[in-house]
Amino acid sequence: MRRSLLLAALAGLTVASSACATDFPMPAGPLQYGAPIAEPAPRQALPIVPIPLAQDSRPSSAVEARLLAAHNVERARVGTPALTWDDGLAAEADAWARQLLVSGRFEHDLSGHGHGENLWTGWGGRTWTPEEMVGEWTAEKRDYVRGVFPNVSRTGDWTAVGHYTQLVWRGTTHVGCAIATRGDRSVLACRYSPPGNVDGRRAF
Repeated sequence: MRRSLLLAALAGLTVASSACATDFPMPAGPLQYGAPIAEPAPRQALPIVPIPLAQDSRPSSAVEARLLAAHNVERARVGTPALTWDDGLAAEADAWARQLLVSGRFEHDLSGHGHGENLWTGWGGRTWTPEEMVGEWTAEKRDYVRGVFPNVSRTGDWTAVGHYTQLVWRGTTHVGCAIATRGDRSVLACRYSPPGNVDGRRAF
């Protein structure tokens, strides 16, 4: 059985809500959409976290290289500059992906890290390639319409294309990703700097 679930890209400068976090295990049968399943952001003030400048790195494994290449193939299609790998972003992504597996949850990191974030998870006894994982984000382009963010989706809901817009966002220069696996579940987390999905701007 093949199942996967996506979380749309969010950052400190984006639209301030997400409808994509949920608890595991997921119920049997098709995923149900429409009812809000996101936990609200904490009401208390979050600490200001200094955001380190992105650093040029090289992927340290074949999987990392394939994740980067999958991003850059789509960016080349729309004419945005290729992303550069950042080990610091990859370490952040790895820590969050592992935490999601340990906690059994699937939600965005609201710690104030200041980066863009795309999340994906799949489970059910099969293995996804890096290209398939990133490809599910890229597939959102079917609903993408060129416009000023957040008016970028033919559905009227920017979260329907939020992974895609972050992936191709012209102002984003660096990415770091990690895949964590536990049992029959895998989580892919990617962090982006500077973040995309900024109100009043165009993806490309």
